[in-house]
Amino acid sequence: MIQAPQHASLAGSRLVRFLSDLLVTDVEISHKNFAERLGRLVDFSGSLALASMHDNLAKTPFEPNVVSVEILKNEFLRSRTALVQSVAKSIVVGEQNGIRIKLPRLDVETSDFNVVKFDPYQRFYALHQSDLGIRVQKLRSHIRSSMSGISLELAKLAALDATLSDTLAVSSREFFNVNQKLLGKRFEQLRYEHQQSITDAENSDPLLWELPEGWLGKFYREMQGLLLAELEVRLQPVLGMVEALNEEKKREL
Repeated sequence: MIQAPQHASLAGSRLVRFLSDLLVTDVEISHKNFAERLGRLVDFSGSLALASMHDNLAKTPFEPNVVSVEILKNEFLRSRTALVQSVAKSIVVGEQNGIRIKLPRLDVETSDFNVVKFDPYQRFYALHQSDLGIRVQKLRSHIRSSMSGISLELAKLAALDATLSDTLAVSSREFFNVNQKLLGKRFEQLRYEHQQSITDAENSDPLLWELPEGWLGKFYREMQGLLLAELEVRLQPVLGMVEALNEEKKREL
C-alpha cells in the first residue's frame, strides 16, 4: 500500500524537485516573507472571506457524529491509490481498453517527425488535470465534512479548510496550468535533441520513438512523473486533515 508522505514542505515537494530535474524552471523556494507571498494569491474578496472566517471561528457550529477515524484514513489511502493508478495506467504504450483518458498515439504509417506536435499531449495532460482536480476536491470535501463531527477543534479546521479552498481556487488553477507550458518546453527540448542526434534511417523510425529509450518514451515517463508530482501537491490539504485526525485519535487514547 502506498504510504502517505510525512510533512513534506514545498521546497522538498516532489513537484518542485521534478521540475528542477527537467531543467525547465529555475524556481527557488524561500520561506522568507511567507505571509506576504501567500497574500499575493488572495484577492480582496478572498481576504474578506478569510477575515470573516477568522472572526467567527470561535462560533463554529459543532454537531457530534459517530465517524471512525480509521475508516476515513483508509478511504484516503484507497482514493489516493486509485488516483495514482489512473495516471499510471493511462500513460502506457500498447492496449488501452478500459482506459478513459487515453494517451495520444502515433500513426507510424504516416508519422512525419516534422509534424509531431505537443498539442495532443497538452490536451491529454489537461484532461488528467481536470480529472484529478475534481476527484481530489470530492475526496477533500468528504473528509472535511466527516471530520467536522468528530470534535469542535476538527470542525474549526474543516471550516477553515473550506474557506481556504474557495479563496485559493483560482490561484491554484493558474499554478497548475503553468505545468502544461513547462511540459511543452520539455517536449520541444527532447524533440530537438532527437532531431540533432538523427544520423541514419533507423534513428528516425517512428516505431522506435515510443520505446523506453526513445525520445517520446522518455517524454511519456516524464509526463507521468509530473502528473504524479502534481497529484501529491493537490493531496497535501487532504493529507493535512488526515494527520489532524491521527492527532485526534491519539488524544482519545
